[in-house]
Amino acid sequence: MQNSRVLIVDDEQENLLLMEDLYRQHGAEVIKAHNGLEALALAEKDLPDLILLDVMMPGLDGYEVCRRIKDGEHTQRIPVIMVTGMGAMNNKLKGLDAGADDFLSKPVNSAELLTRSRSLLRVKELNDELEGAYHRLADIASYTNTLLRRFDPYGFDPYQSLGGLMEFLLGEGANPHNRPERVILLNKRESGAWEAWRYERREKHISRYLLGSRLTNEAVEPMFKGQEKFFCNRDDECYRRVVDASLWTLMEEPPPKDNTVAFFSGSVAVLSLDTPKAVGDYEAQVLSAMVATIHFFLKTISSQMREVENAFFYTIESLARAAESHDEDTANHITRVKRYAEALARALGQPEDWVVTLGYSAQMHDVGKLHVHPDILRKPGPLTATEWEEVKRHTTYGVRILGEHPRLAMAREVALSHHEHWDGSGYPKGLAAEEIPLSGRICMMADVYDALRSVRHYKPTYTHEEAFDIILKGDDRLKPHWFDPQVLQAFLDIHAQFAKIYRDTKD
Repeated sequence: MQNSRVLIVDDEQENLLLMEDLYRQHGAEVIKAHNGLEALALAEKDLPDLILLDVMMPGLDGYEVCRRIKDGEHTQRIPVIMVTGMGAMNNKLKGLDAGADDFLSKPVNSAELLTRSRSLLRVKELNDELEGAYHRLADIASYTNTLLRRFDPYGFDPYQSLGGLMEFLLGEGANPHNRPERVILLNKRESGAWEAWRYERREKHISRYLLGSRLTNEAVEPMFKGQEKFFCNRDDECYRRVVDASLWTLMEEPPPKDNTVAFFSGSVAVLSLDTPKAVGDYEAQVLSAMVATIHFFLKTISSQMREVENAFFYTIESLARAAESHDEDTANHITRVKRYAEALARALGQPEDWVVTLGYSAQMHDVGKLHVHPDILRKPGPLTATEWEEVKRHTTYGVRILGEHPRLAMAREVALSHHEHWDGSGYPKGLAAEEIPLSGRICMMADVYDALRSVRHYKPTYTHEEAFDIILKGDDRLKPHWFDPQVLQAFLDIHAQFAKIYRDTKD
Protein backbone atom coordinates (compact mmCIF):
# COMPACT_ATOMS: atom_id res chain seq x y z
CA MET A 1 0.00 0.00 0.00
CA GLN A 2 3.05 2.22 0.29
CA ASN A 3 2.80 5.25 -2.05
CA SER A 4 -0.63 4.20 -3.34
CA ARG A 5 -3.19 6.94 -3.88
CA VAL A 6 -6.61 6.32 -2.30
CA LEU A 7 -9.74 8.37 -2.93
CA ILE A 8 -12.19 8.21 0.01
CA VAL A 9 -15.77 9.32 -0.72
CA ASP A 10 -18.21 9.92 2.16
CA ASP A 11 -20.62 12.72 3.03
CA GLU A 12 -19.86 12.34 6.75
CA GLN A 13 -16.73 14.16 7.89
CA GLU A 14 -16.10 11.81 10.80
CA ASN A 15 -15.97 8.78 8.52
CA LEU A 16 -13.64 10.59 6.15
CA LEU A 17 -11.20 11.41 8.95
CA LEU A 18 -11.24 7.84 10.34
CA MET A 19 -10.56 6.26 6.95
CA GLU A 20 -7.95 8.89 6.08
CA ASP A 21 -6.05 8.15 9.28
CA LEU A 22 -6.20 4.38 8.68
CA TYR A 23 -4.80 4.56 5.15
CA ARG A 24 -2.17 7.17 5.98
CA GLN A 25 -0.83 4.95 8.77
CA HIS A 26 -0.08 2.34 6.11
CA GLY A 27 1.75 4.70 3.76
CA ALA A 28 -1.03 5.66 1.34
CA GLU A 29 -1.66 9.11 -0.08
CA VAL A 30 -5.30 10.09 0.62
CA ILE A 31 -7.67 12.24 -1.43
CA LYS A 32 -11.10 13.08 0.03
CA ALA A 33 -14.46 13.82 -1.60
CA HIS A 34 -17.67 14.80 0.23
CA ASN A 35 -20.16 13.94 -2.52
CA GLY A 36 -20.58 12.05 -5.77
CA LEU A 37 -19.88 14.91 -8.19
CA GLU A 38 -16.70 15.87 -6.35
CA ALA A 39 -15.64 12.21 -6.38
CA LEU A 40 -16.11 11.94 -10.16
CA ALA A 41 -14.07 15.09 -10.75
CA LEU A 42 -11.21 13.94 -8.50
CA ALA A 43 -11.20 10.44 -9.97
CA GLU A 44 -10.79 11.88 -13.48
CA LYS A 45 -8.20 14.46 -12.40
CA ASP A 46 -5.99 12.47 -9.99
CA LEU A 47 -6.53 8.88 -11.23
CA PRO A 48 -6.27 7.22 -7.80
CA ASP A 49 -5.15 3.61 -7.37
CA LEU A 50 -8.19 2.71 -5.22
CA ILE A 51 -11.57 4.29 -4.41
CA LEU A 52 -13.39 3.70 -1.10
CA LEU A 53 -16.97 4.73 -1.87
CA ASP A 54 -19.91 5.22 0.48
CA VAL A 55 -23.27 4.16 -0.96
CA MET A 56 -25.73 6.48 0.81
CA MET A 57 -24.96 10.09 -0.16
CA PRO A 58 -27.15 13.05 -1.12
CA GLY A 59 -27.41 13.80 -4.84
CA LEU A 60 -25.58 11.09 -6.72
CA ASP A 61 -25.55 7.90 -4.67
CA GLY A 62 -22.61 5.49 -4.61
CA TYR A 63 -24.18 3.16 -7.17
CA GLU A 64 -24.41 5.90 -9.81
CA VAL A 65 -20.93 7.22 -8.99
CA CYS A 66 -19.49 3.72 -9.36
CA ARG A 67 -21.33 3.18 -12.62
CA ARG A 68 -19.93 6.41 -14.09
CA ILE A 69 -16.40 5.64 -12.89
CA LYS A 70 -16.53 2.23 -14.57
CA ASP A 71 -17.88 3.81 -17.77
CA GLY A 72 -15.07 6.37 -17.90
CA GLU A 73 -12.27 5.76 -20.41
CA HIS A 74 -9.54 6.79 -17.95
CA THR A 75 -11.15 5.58 -14.72
CA GLN A 76 -12.72 2.24 -15.62
CA ARG A 77 -9.77 0.18 -14.31
CA ILE A 78 -9.64 1.86 -10.89
CA PRO A 79 -10.81 -0.69 -8.26
CA VAL A 80 -13.79 0.45 -6.18
CA ILE A 81 -14.75 -0.80 -2.70
CA MET A 82 -18.30 0.16 -1.82
CA VAL A 83 -19.24 0.63 1.84
CA THR A 84 -22.82 0.68 3.13
CA GLY A 85 -24.85 0.31 6.28
CA MET A 86 -27.32 -1.82 4.35
CA GLY A 87 -26.20 -5.42 4.52
CA ALA A 88 -28.95 -7.03 2.43
CA MET A 89 -27.82 -9.28 -0.39
CA ASN A 90 -29.77 -7.33 -3.02
CA ASN A 91 -27.78 -4.17 -2.09
CA LYS A 92 -24.49 -6.04 -2.58
CA LEU A 93 -25.70 -7.40 -5.92
CA LYS A 94 -26.74 -3.88 -6.95
CA GLY A 95 -23.25 -2.62 -6.07
CA LEU A 96 -21.54 -5.42 -7.98
CA ASP A 97 -23.84 -4.76 -10.93
CA ALA A 98 -22.70 -1.10 -10.89
CA GLY A 99 -19.14 -2.37 -11.32
CA ALA A 100 -17.84 -2.42 -7.74
CA ASP A 101 -14.84 -4.69 -7.20
CA ASP A 102 -15.70 -5.36 -3.55
CA PHE A 103 -18.48 -4.60 -1.10
CA LEU A 104 -18.21 -4.12 2.68
CA SER A 105 -20.91 -3.52 5.29
CA LYS A 106 -20.66 -1.05 8.15
CA PRO A 107 -19.25 -1.13 10.73
CA VAL A 108 -16.11 -1.83 8.69
CA ASN A 109 -13.45 -4.08 10.17
CA SER A 110 -10.12 -2.25 9.67
CA ALA A 111 -8.04 -5.40 9.19
CA GLU A 112 -10.49 -6.77 6.61
CA LEU A 113 -10.61 -3.43 4.78
CA LEU A 114 -6.81 -3.22 4.60
CA THR A 115 -6.49 -6.81 3.43
CA ARG A 116 -9.03 -6.32 0.66
CA SER A 117 -7.47 -2.98 -0.27
CA ARG A 118 -4.02 -4.55 -0.60
CA SER A 119 -5.45 -7.33 -2.75
CA LEU A 120 -7.19 -4.91 -5.09
CA LEU A 121 -4.13 -2.65 -5.26
CA ARG A 122 -1.99 -5.63 -6.20
CA VAL A 123 -4.44 -6.62 -8.94
CA LYS A 124 -4.46 -3.03 -10.20
CA GLU A 125 -0.66 -2.96 -10.15
CA LEU A 126 -0.54 -6.12 -12.24
CA ASN A 127 -3.15 -4.75 -14.64
CA ASP A 128 -1.19 -1.50 -14.93
CA GLU A 129 1.97 -3.46 -15.66
CA LEU A 130 0.16 -5.52 -18.28
CA GLU A 131 -1.31 -2.41 -19.90
CA GLY A 132 2.06 -0.67 -19.69
CA ALA A 133 3.74 -3.67 -21.33
CA TYR A 134 1.11 -3.65 -24.07
CA HIS A 135 1.63 0.05 -24.76
CA ARG A 136 5.40 -0.37 -24.62
CA LEU A 137 5.25 -3.20 -27.13
CA ALA A 138 3.00 -1.05 -29.32
CA ASP A 139 5.54 1.80 -29.05
CA ILE A 140 8.37 -0.57 -29.94
CA ALA A 141 6.41 -1.90 -32.92
CA SER A 142 5.69 1.65 -34.08
CA TYR A 143 9.32 2.69 -33.57
CA THR A 144 10.55 -0.39 -35.45
CA ASN A 145 8.17 0.24 -38.36
CA THR A 146 9.32 3.85 -38.58
CA LEU A 147 12.95 2.71 -38.41
CA LEU A 148 12.44 0.18 -41.20
CA ARG A 149 10.65 2.72 -43.41
CA ARG A 150 13.57 5.12 -43.03
CA PHE A 151 16.24 2.43 -43.12
CA ASP A 152 18.93 3.09 -45.70
CA PRO A 153 21.14 -0.02 -45.82
CA TYR A 154 23.78 1.81 -47.84
CA GLY A 155 24.00 4.80 -45.52
CA PHE A 156 23.44 2.95 -42.24
CA ASP A 157 25.37 4.47 -39.32
CA PRO A 158 25.50 2.04 -36.37
CA TYR A 159 26.36 4.78 -33.90
CA GLN A 160 23.49 6.96 -35.03
CA SER A 161 21.20 3.93 -34.81
CA LEU A 162 22.24 3.29 -31.20
CA GLY A 163 21.75 6.94 -30.37
CA GLY A 164 18.22 6.74 -31.74
CA LEU A 165 17.51 3.73 -29.52
CA MET A 166 18.72 5.62 -26.45
CA GLU A 167 16.45 8.53 -27.30
CA PHE A 168 13.54 6.11 -27.67
CA LEU A 169 14.17 4.68 -24.20
CA LEU A 170 14.01 8.19 -22.74
CA GLY A 171 11.26 9.48 -25.01
CA GLU A 172 7.72 10.69 -24.55
CA GLY A 173 6.26 7.26 -25.21
CA ALA A 174 7.84 5.71 -22.13
CA ASN A 175 5.74 5.55 -18.95
CA PRO A 176 7.24 8.07 -16.47
CA HIS A 177 7.32 5.34 -13.78
CA ASN A 178 9.28 3.05 -16.12
CA ARG A 179 11.41 5.72 -17.79
CA PRO A 180 15.06 5.83 -16.70
CA GLU A 181 16.53 9.16 -15.66
CA ARG A 182 19.61 8.53 -17.80
CA VAL A 183 21.08 5.90 -20.09
CA ILE A 184 24.77 5.11 -20.53
CA LEU A 185 25.74 3.83 -23.98
CA LEU A 186 29.13 2.17 -24.40
CA ASN A 187 30.32 1.14 -27.83
CA LYS A 188 33.58 -0.42 -28.85
CA ARG A 189 35.45 1.42 -31.57
CA GLU A 190 37.63 -0.20 -34.22
CA SER A 191 40.70 0.69 -32.12
CA GLY A 192 39.44 -1.66 -29.37
CA ALA A 193 38.75 1.17 -26.91
CA TRP A 194 35.28 1.71 -25.49
CA GLU A 195 33.51 5.05 -25.88
CA ALA A 196 30.90 6.06 -23.29
CA TRP A 197 28.01 8.47 -23.75
CA ARG A 198 25.36 9.63 -21.28
CA TYR A 199 21.85 10.31 -22.58
CA GLU A 200 19.38 12.09 -20.34
CA ARG A 201 16.07 13.85 -20.63
CA ARG A 202 15.92 17.56 -19.88
CA GLU A 203 12.34 18.78 -20.04
CA LYS A 204 11.27 17.69 -23.56
CA HIS A 205 14.75 17.34 -25.05
CA ILE A 206 17.25 14.47 -25.00
CA SER A 207 20.83 15.57 -24.26
CA ARG A 208 23.98 13.59 -24.98
CA TYR A 209 27.38 13.91 -23.27
CA LEU A 210 30.67 12.16 -23.97
CA LEU A 211 31.97 10.54 -20.78
CA GLY A 212 35.09 8.85 -22.10
CA SER A 213 36.61 7.49 -25.29
CA ARG A 214 39.50 5.31 -24.10
CA LEU A 215 37.92 2.85 -21.71
CA THR A 216 39.46 -0.61 -21.71
CA ASN A 217 37.83 -4.04 -21.62
CA GLU A 218 39.13 -4.38 -18.05
CA ALA A 219 37.16 -1.26 -17.10
CA VAL A 220 33.90 -2.21 -18.82
CA GLU A 221 33.46 -5.97 -18.58
CA PRO A 222 33.49 -6.45 -14.75
CA MET A 223 30.25 -4.47 -14.50
CA PHE A 224 28.41 -7.18 -16.41
CA LYS A 225 30.08 -10.33 -15.02
CA GLY A 226 29.75 -12.10 -18.36
CA GLN A 227 25.96 -11.64 -18.46
CA GLU A 228 24.25 -10.50 -21.65
CA LYS A 229 21.57 -8.76 -19.60
CA PHE A 230 20.69 -8.20 -15.96
CA PHE A 231 18.43 -6.10 -13.74
CA CYS A 232 19.12 -4.81 -10.28
CA ASN A 233 16.79 -2.98 -7.88
CA ARG A 234 17.91 -0.79 -5.03
CA ASP A 235 17.01 -3.43 -2.43
CA ASP A 236 18.68 -6.32 -4.28
CA GLU A 237 21.99 -7.89 -3.28
CA CYS A 238 23.53 -6.95 -6.62
CA TYR A 239 22.92 -3.24 -6.05
CA ARG A 240 26.08 -2.77 -3.98
CA ARG A 241 28.19 -4.46 -6.66
CA VAL A 242 26.81 -2.17 -9.36
CA VAL A 243 27.28 0.99 -7.30
CA ASP A 244 30.85 0.08 -6.27
CA ALA A 245 32.03 -0.73 -9.82
CA SER A 246 35.14 1.20 -10.86
CA LEU A 247 33.54 2.10 -14.20
CA TRP A 248 31.69 5.05 -12.62
CA THR A 249 34.92 6.61 -11.42
CA LEU A 250 36.61 6.12 -14.80
CA MET A 251 33.67 7.75 -16.56
CA GLU A 252 33.44 10.45 -13.86
CA GLU A 253 29.76 9.62 -13.64
CA PRO A 254 27.75 9.14 -10.42
CA PRO A 255 26.59 5.55 -9.80
CA PRO A 256 22.88 4.73 -9.93
CA LYS A 257 20.76 5.80 -6.97
CA ASP A 258 17.84 3.64 -8.01
CA ASN A 259 16.92 0.63 -10.17
CA THR A 260 19.09 -0.51 -13.11
CA VAL A 261 18.69 -2.59 -16.28
CA ALA A 262 21.73 -3.53 -18.39
CA PHE A 263 22.66 -5.16 -21.69
CA PHE A 264 26.11 -6.25 -22.83
CA SER A 265 27.60 -7.66 -26.02
CA GLY A 266 31.12 -7.80 -27.31
CA SER A 267 30.81 -4.39 -28.94
CA VAL A 268 27.88 -2.59 -27.32
CA ALA A 269 26.74 -2.12 -23.71
CA VAL A 270 23.77 -0.19 -22.32
CA LEU A 271 23.03 0.80 -18.71
CA SER A 272 19.48 2.07 -18.15
CA LEU A 273 19.69 3.88 -14.79
CA ASP A 274 17.46 5.19 -12.02
CA THR A 275 14.08 3.86 -13.12
CA PRO A 276 11.56 4.93 -10.42
CA LYS A 277 9.60 1.67 -10.57
CA ALA A 278 11.12 -1.69 -9.67
CA VAL A 279 12.53 -3.51 -12.70
CA GLY A 280 12.60 -7.18 -13.55
CA ASP A 281 13.27 -9.73 -16.25
CA TYR A 282 10.64 -8.16 -18.53
CA GLU A 283 12.51 -4.83 -18.63
CA ALA A 284 15.80 -6.66 -19.24
CA GLN A 285 14.23 -8.63 -22.11
CA VAL A 286 12.85 -5.44 -23.67
CA LEU A 287 16.25 -3.72 -23.52
CA SER A 288 17.95 -6.80 -24.96
CA ALA A 289 15.40 -6.99 -27.77
CA MET A 290 15.78 -3.30 -28.57
CA VAL A 291 19.56 -3.35 -28.77
CA ALA A 292 20.37 -6.88 -29.87
CA THR A 293 17.48 -7.64 -32.16
CA ILE A 294 16.77 -4.29 -33.76
CA HIS A 295 20.23 -2.71 -33.86
CA PHE A 296 22.27 -5.80 -34.72
CA PHE A 297 19.64 -6.99 -37.19
CA LEU A 298 19.82 -3.68 -39.08
CA LYS A 299 23.60 -3.67 -38.83
CA THR A 300 23.77 -7.18 -40.30
CA ILE A 301 21.33 -6.34 -43.09
CA SER A 302 23.31 -3.17 -43.84
CA SER A 303 26.58 -5.09 -43.96
CA GLN A 304 25.12 -7.69 -46.31
CA MET A 305 23.55 -5.03 -48.52
CA ARG A 306 26.84 -3.17 -48.70
CA GLU A 307 28.53 -6.37 -49.83
CA VAL A 308 25.91 -6.71 -52.55
CA GLU A 309 26.36 -3.02 -53.39
CA ASN A 310 30.12 -3.45 -53.66
CA ALA A 311 29.59 -6.40 -55.99
CA PHE A 312 27.17 -4.23 -58.01
CA PHE A 313 29.75 -1.44 -58.34
CA TYR A 314 32.45 -3.95 -59.23
CA THR A 315 30.28 -5.39 -61.99
CA ILE A 316 29.51 -1.93 -63.35
CA GLU A 317 33.17 -0.98 -63.41
CA SER A 318 34.11 -4.28 -65.06
CA LEU A 319 31.49 -3.78 -67.75
CA ALA A 320 32.63 -0.20 -68.30
CA ARG A 321 36.28 -1.30 -68.56
CA ALA A 322 35.30 -3.97 -71.05
CA ALA A 323 33.67 -1.30 -73.20
CA GLU A 324 36.72 0.96 -72.98
CA SER A 325 38.97 -1.92 -74.07
CA HIS A 326 37.17 -1.79 -77.43
CA ASP A 327 38.19 1.82 -77.89
CA GLU A 328 41.46 3.69 -77.60
CA ASP A 329 40.48 5.02 -74.19
CA THR A 330 42.38 3.73 -71.17
CA ALA A 331 40.89 2.17 -68.07
CA ASN A 332 41.52 5.39 -66.15
CA HIS A 333 39.23 7.30 -68.51
CA ILE A 334 36.10 5.93 -66.83
CA THR A 335 37.52 6.69 -63.38
CA ARG A 336 38.23 10.28 -64.35
CA VAL A 337 34.84 10.81 -66.03
CA LYS A 338 33.19 9.49 -62.87
CA ARG A 339 35.12 11.92 -60.66
CA TYR A 340 34.64 14.91 -62.99
CA ALA A 341 30.89 14.24 -63.07
CA GLU A 342 30.66 13.96 -59.28
CA ALA A 343 32.58 17.24 -58.86
CA LEU A 344 30.27 19.05 -61.28
CA ALA A 345 27.13 17.63 -59.62
CA ARG A 346 28.28 18.84 -56.21
CA ALA A 347 29.14 22.26 -57.64
CA LEU A 348 25.58 22.41 -59.00
CA GLY A 349 24.20 21.67 -55.52
CA GLN A 350 22.81 18.21 -56.19
CA PRO A 351 22.08 16.00 -53.14
CA GLU A 352 24.76 13.49 -52.24
CA ASP A 353 22.72 10.39 -53.05
CA TRP A 354 22.15 11.82 -56.56
CA VAL A 355 25.89 12.50 -56.84
CA VAL A 356 26.70 8.89 -55.91
CA THR A 357 24.21 7.56 -58.47
CA LEU A 358 25.63 9.84 -61.15
CA GLY A 359 29.15 8.67 -60.30
CA TYR A 360 28.54 5.01 -61.03
CA SER A 361 26.25 5.87 -63.97
CA ALA A 362 28.92 8.05 -65.58
CA GLN A 363 31.20 5.03 -65.77
CA MET A 364 28.66 3.43 -68.10
CA HIS A 365 28.48 6.31 -70.58
CA ASP A 366 30.19 4.36 -73.38
CA VAL A 367 29.07 0.83 -72.49
CA GLY A 368 27.28 0.61 -75.86
CA LYS A 369 30.67 0.48 -77.60
CA LEU A 370 30.66 -3.23 -76.75
CA HIS A 371 28.31 -3.61 -79.74
CA VAL A 372 30.48 -1.52 -82.08
CA HIS A 373 33.22 -3.42 -83.88
CA PRO A 374 36.65 -2.55 -82.44
CA ASP A 375 38.09 -2.13 -85.94
CA ILE A 376 35.81 0.86 -86.41
CA LEU A 377 36.57 2.32 -82.98
CA ARG A 378 40.33 1.98 -83.47
CA LYS A 379 40.47 2.96 -87.13
CA PRO A 380 43.46 5.31 -87.51
CA GLY A 381 42.04 7.25 -90.44
CA PRO A 382 38.76 9.09 -91.08
CA LEU A 383 35.53 7.12 -90.72
CA THR A 384 33.14 6.62 -93.60
CA ALA A 385 29.61 7.94 -93.24
CA THR A 386 28.36 4.42 -92.56
CA GLU A 387 31.03 3.82 -89.93
CA TRP A 388 30.22 7.14 -88.21
CA GLU A 389 26.53 6.23 -88.07
CA GLU A 390 27.50 2.91 -86.44
CA VAL A 391 29.65 4.71 -83.85
CA LYS A 392 26.74 7.02 -82.99
CA ARG A 393 24.57 3.98 -82.34
CA HIS A 394 26.63 3.17 -79.22
CA THR A 395 24.24 5.45 -77.35
CA THR A 396 21.20 3.30 -78.12
CA TYR A 397 23.22 0.10 -77.80
CA GLY A 398 24.09 1.22 -74.27
CA VAL A 399 20.44 1.53 -73.31
CA ARG A 400 19.82 -1.97 -74.64
CA ILE A 401 22.74 -3.43 -72.68
CA LEU A 402 21.73 -1.74 -69.41
CA GLY A 403 18.20 -3.14 -69.50
CA GLU A 404 15.26 -2.04 -67.37
CA HIS A 405 16.51 -2.32 -63.79
CA PRO A 406 15.53 0.77 -61.70
CA ARG A 407 19.04 1.06 -60.22
CA LEU A 408 20.37 1.67 -63.75
CA ALA A 409 17.80 4.30 -64.77
CA MET A 410 20.32 7.16 -64.62
CA ALA A 411 22.97 5.03 -66.33
CA ARG A 412 20.53 4.61 -69.25
CA GLU A 413 20.00 8.38 -69.32
CA VAL A 414 23.75 8.99 -69.45
CA ALA A 415 24.41 6.35 -72.10
CA LEU A 416 21.69 7.75 -74.34
CA SER A 417 22.18 11.50 -73.87
CA HIS A 418 25.87 12.25 -73.23
CA HIS A 419 26.35 13.26 -76.88
CA GLU A 420 23.31 15.55 -77.03
CA HIS A 421 24.07 19.30 -77.35
CA TRP A 422 22.36 22.23 -75.64
CA ASP A 423 21.64 23.78 -79.07
CA GLY A 424 20.02 20.58 -80.38
CA SER A 425 22.86 19.62 -82.74
CA GLY A 426 23.84 16.42 -80.94
CA TYR A 427 22.79 12.79 -81.28
CA PRO A 428 21.01 10.35 -81.20
CA LYS A 429 17.73 12.30 -80.79
CA GLY A 430 18.77 15.91 -81.34
CA LEU A 431 17.45 16.94 -77.92
CA ALA A 432 17.96 20.56 -76.88
CA ALA A 433 18.31 22.50 -73.63
CA GLU A 434 16.48 20.93 -70.69
CA GLU A 435 15.07 18.16 -72.85
CA ILE A 436 18.48 16.61 -72.19
CA PRO A 437 18.63 15.00 -68.71
CA LEU A 438 20.94 16.82 -66.31
CA SER A 439 22.96 13.62 -65.90
CA GLY A 440 23.70 13.65 -69.65
CA ARG A 441 24.60 17.35 -69.71
CA ILE A 442 27.08 16.85 -66.87
CA CYS A 443 28.64 13.71 -68.36
CA MET A 444 29.05 15.41 -71.73
CA MET A 445 31.29 18.03 -70.10
CA ALA A 446 33.21 15.36 -68.17
CA ASP A 447 33.72 13.22 -71.28
CA VAL A 448 34.73 16.15 -73.49
CA TYR A 449 37.31 17.47 -71.03
CA ASP A 450 38.93 14.04 -70.65
CA ALA A 451 38.94 13.49 -74.39
CA LEU A 452 40.77 16.80 -74.85
CA ARG A 453 43.37 15.80 -72.27
CA SER A 454 43.84 12.27 -73.68
CA VAL A 455 45.67 10.92 -76.73
CA ARG A 456 43.52 10.44 -79.85
CA HIS A 457 44.58 9.44 -83.37
CA TYR A 458 43.02 12.63 -84.73
CA LYS A 459 44.44 15.11 -82.15
CA PRO A 460 47.35 15.75 -79.81
CA THR A 461 47.18 15.70 -76.00
CA TYR A 462 46.17 19.11 -74.68
CA THR A 463 47.29 20.67 -71.41
CA HIS A 464 44.68 21.71 -68.88
CA GLU A 465 45.04 25.34 -69.95
CA GLU A 466 44.58 24.43 -73.61
CA ALA A 467 41.55 22.22 -72.87
CA PHE A 468 40.05 25.00 -70.70
CA ASP A 469 40.50 27.50 -73.53
CA ILE A 470 38.92 25.19 -76.13
CA ILE A 471 35.88 24.52 -73.90
CA LEU A 472 35.47 28.24 -73.20
CA LYS A 473 36.06 29.54 -76.76
CA GLY A 474 35.59 26.49 -79.01
CA ASP A 475 37.58 25.30 -82.02
CA ASP A 476 36.88 23.61 -85.35
CA ARG A 477 35.58 20.48 -83.62
CA LEU A 478 33.87 21.86 -80.46
CA LYS A 479 31.51 24.77 -79.74
CA PRO A 480 30.87 26.27 -76.27
CA HIS A 481 27.13 26.62 -77.01
CA TRP A 482 26.92 22.83 -77.02
CA PHE A 483 27.13 22.92 -73.23
CA ASP A 484 24.42 23.68 -70.70
CA PRO A 485 25.34 27.24 -69.56
CA GLN A 486 25.02 26.29 -65.88
CA VAL A 487 27.22 23.21 -66.32
CA LEU A 488 29.73 25.32 -68.24
CA GLN A 489 29.78 27.88 -65.42
CA ALA A 490 30.24 25.12 -62.84
CA PHE A 491 33.21 23.85 -64.86
CA LEU A 492 34.72 27.34 -64.97
CA ASP A 493 34.26 27.61 -61.20
CA ILE A 494 35.96 24.31 -60.37
CA HIS A 495 38.23 23.65 -63.34
CA ALA A 496 41.21 23.40 -60.98
CA GLN A 497 39.58 20.27 -59.51
CA PHE A 498 39.46 18.77 -63.03
CA ALA A 499 43.19 19.43 -63.43
CA LYS A 500 43.93 17.73 -60.10
CA ILE A 501 41.74 14.71 -60.91
CA TYR A 502 43.60 14.27 -64.18
CA ARG A 503 46.99 14.54 -62.48
CA ASP A 504 46.00 12.06 -59.77
CA THR A 505 44.75 9.44 -62.27
CA LYS A 506 46.94 10.17 -65.25
CA ASP A 507 47.73 7.12 -67.42
